[in-house]
Amino acid sequence: MGVMLVPLPTGVPDAGVRLARIAGTTRAAKSEARAQGTFELTRTRWGSRLFARLARRQRFIALFVTNVRGPDQRLHVAGAPLERVWPVAPIQGNVRLGVAALSYAGRLGVCIHTDADAIRARVAGRALDQELHRMTTS
Repeated sequence: MGVMLVPLPTGVPDAGVRLARIAGTTRAAKSEARAQGTFELTRTRWGSRLFARLARRQRFIALFVTNVRGPDQRLHVAGAPLERVWPVAPIQGNVRLGVAALSYAGRLGVCIHTDADAIRARVAGRALDQELHRMTTS
C-alpha cells in the first residue's frame, strides 16, 4: 500500500486510447512505486503529525484514485450473503476528489467523494457515469 503519482492524459478525446495510455503508464510506474515503499517521514509519530500538517497545505495532489480487485465469488457474513460492496476513498488534507473502484462477484462498484466546497458531487458523478457508459458501449 502506498502512493503512486501517474500523469493522466485527460486531453485525449478517444476513451479507448486514453484508457490504454493510463493502463500503460500505471503498469510502468507500479514497480518503481513498490520499490520506494512507504514514506520515511511517516514511520514515526512525530513524522506522521508533520506529514499530516504538510498534507493540509500541499498543492501538488488534487485527486486520489484507487482500484481494488475484489473476490470473483460472493462472500458470506455471519451466514448471510454479502450482496453489494462499495469502495470508499477518504479524502484528507486538501485533496479535492477521491475516486474508488472495487470489483465484487462480477460487478464493478465506483464511488466518488468530493470536497463540497471545491467540487459538486452531482456534477462529478454525472461525468463519471457518462464516461463509464461511453467506455462500455463503444
